[in-house]
Amino acid sequence: MSEEALSGLKVLEFTQGMAGPWIGRMLAWCGADVIRIETRQAPGVVRLYIPPWDRESGVQPSLSPWFTDWDGGKLFVSLNLKRPGGVELAKGLVNWSEIVIENHRHGAMDRLGLGWDVLEQIKPSLIGLHSSGFGDGGQHPEYVTWGPNIEAMSGLASSSGFKNRGGAMTQYAYPDSLSALHGLFAVLCALDHRNRTGEGQRIALAQFEATVAMIGPLVMQQLAEGQSSVLMGNASLHRAPQGCYPCRGEDRWCVMSIESEAQWSSLCALLERPDWTHDPRFHSPAQRFQNSEEIDQALSRWTRERTPHEATEILQAAGITAGAVQNTEDQYRRDPHLEERQFFESIHHLVKGTVVATGIPLGLTGTPGHTRRAGAGMGEDNRHVFRDLLKLSESEYADHVEAGAIEEELS
Repeated sequence: MSEEALSGLKVLEFTQGMAGPWIGRMLAWCGADVIRIETRQAPGVVRLYIPPWDRESGVQPSLSPWFTDWDGGKLFVSLNLKRPGGVELAKGLVNWSEIVIENHRHGAMDRLGLGWDVLEQIKPSLIGLHSSGFGDGGQHPEYVTWGPNIEAMSGLASSSGFKNRGGAMTQYAYPDSLSALHGLFAVLCALDHRNRTGEGQRIALAQFEATVAMIGPLVMQQLAEGQSSVLMGNASLHRAPQGCYPCRGEDRWCVMSIESEAQWSSLCALLERPDWTHDPRFHSPAQRFQNSEEIDQALSRWTRERTPHEATEILQAAGITAGAVQNTEDQYRRDPHLEERQFFESIHHLVKGTVVATGIPLGLTGTPGHTRRAGAGMGEDNRHVFRDLLKLSESEYADHVEAGAIEEELS
């Protein structure tokens, strides 16, 4: 078996949230050596995890499932950049690395004395990624952002929801994961360029723009027609019937979409309404959309008699596009497709022994990756990184600990 795709690549993270860490997570899964810098004064948000089934136990900084998802496979140092010697140690790590990822607010790295002008002097071939809400320029570069407010400002929230009701949020930091995927692609492009030319470069990614670009067709509708799209819930002007239908069980649903007349005929047969194939009210998707209430009522009666997976299997066997609305328990315990593809990954956990996490779906068949470990504590790898990689002597290491720059792991 070939070695992992990015074995030997050296990556340094000054990151928070998900938009930055998830890039390093995927690079580490591909074999890169990724060091994440943390500090006790501003721990990563997932370090503040309290198990919902045992709130009395308090904060468990290594046990969050999100921590495994965002940070599995990395090395962790606790380095206070505001203490004497902290910035110099960080510069040493920059010199060790080939890629630096940071997603702090605009100007934060400059104020620490670690702006791009400093980093590229340390290592001209360096690739730097700065991922922030609004990028370097424009009107709002210093605005502080999180996934939800970018989701709102980008138009994503106002484009999703039911007619005559307000827009809908995803209840997940969707712009974070979207920006991380754009950032990963940009880093790999810059890496390819550097490998061919020897030239480093800085990437300035605006998470707001990455999210607006994702709804490009809706923006084009505004440009072409002078108006935004109408909220339609699960319906479509071009496919009808289409929707999310109640199934047997508590809060269980399936989705279905009719694209062709052949599919419409198959659905009519399943609903025991062959007469609908000749009904002028239903001769086209547009006509079915206008008269959807009667169809949806009949469909809902049919789906309520079946579980989501039963309904999906019958519909798909009839050539109709359909799917069960799965929850996470369905995916983990009852999805034979995910099980056969071994999507879930068992990972060595430094506290729990072994944990199961969602896989990294990059699909590298020739150089498949893996997660080396999870559950590292803050400062878990201080000695390895500073003594073995930066070659500090024992006395130098002790001096930095005494000065408070290197924060030793709390017992």
